[in-house]
Amino acid sequence: MKIIYLFAFLMCNIASSYANTCSNLIGSTSINIGNIIVQRDAVVGSAISNEIYGSNAQTYSCRTTDYGGDRAGVKNSYSSYVRSGPSGERIYSTTLSGLGISIGVKQSGVELSTGTTYAGEGVIGVPGSYASLVDAWIGPGFGTSNINTYQNYTQQPKIRLWKTANMISGPISGQVAALIANSSSNLSGQWATEIPITVSGNITVVACSIATPNLTFPIGNILASSFGTAVGTTPSGAQNTQNLGLNCDANANINVTLQGTQNPDVSTTSVLALSGQGNADVAKGVGVQLLYNGAPLVLNNRIVLKRSAGGQETFPITARYYQTKTAVTTGKANASATLDLTYQ
Repeated sequence: MKIIYLFAFLMCNIASSYANTCSNLIGSTSINIGNIIVQRDAVVGSAISNEIYGSNAQTYSCRTTDYGGDRAGVKNSYSSYVRSGPSGERIYSTTLSGLGISIGVKQSGVELSTGTTYAGEGVIGVPGSYASLVDAWIGPGFGTSNINTYQNYTQQPKIRLWKTANMISGPISGQVAALIANSSSNLSGQWATEIPITVSGNITVVACSIATPNLTFPIGNILASSFGTAVGTTPSGAQNTQNLGLNCDANANINVTLQGTQNPDVSTTSVLALSGQGNADVAKGVGVQLLYNGAPLVLNNRIVLKRSAGGQETFPITARYYQTKTAVTTGKANASATLDLTYQ
């Protein structure tokens, strides 16, 4: 009986000695995003950073002692899936509300005995990811029919940040993913110890507050004779300028959109209808334009005013009358509109 047990024990040792294994060369890796500026009104689902890479380092050394191979890549199982990006990226939640993250890796490998090399780069969710692992990207790796060969992997994790909801400023920290390696060609064999990927840095959401919530343009009484007989006439004295005042965070991208009712007398999309237009006591043949830097603001068209250096900003806005018919009749000539300010 003892001989039988000894034989079985030896057979077990022989079987386990023919196994493909991968060993860790580092314990963890990190990515520092620094301080990312985000416009308050950036579109939900849009990227708010370029791809940000971590350090490039040798991560795994794999030994093939059986017929098979090995692969390496990146995985996420540390946060919840939120949405997909435009190229299929799987975007995950982070420790900061409204901030999402996609995860990928740039990697290369070398088979030491033959000098065969491999290089690949991918993002979790983008076509090319290993099909049976939803939350992972696995590179092609190495397959071999030679026993007792070695493969080394060099990996560089990468991330991209996304707006997934209304955001707040604050720090981001903690583990977001892990580098991985597998020692079987069908990815059902032995997984090496994961190498955690941590992220640190800060998000700053920027915008402006409005110092002049209402603008009133008193043009005064203008004689009908000040107008001519041509549509598009703008009498020189029939205008008034007021300053739009803002208090802004540094790097806020200031945009404005004019919202209101287009004057039905003309096809020009920068001319506002008068309040009560068509009523007996309202002037006929005239509308109102708002201008910035001498150019009329077009209805429902967003324009960029500037990128603020921070602090108080002043933008002169001019209101003027615009002739919409060949003849102008007397009456009230008031108009109202909204300047919609956004930061994106």
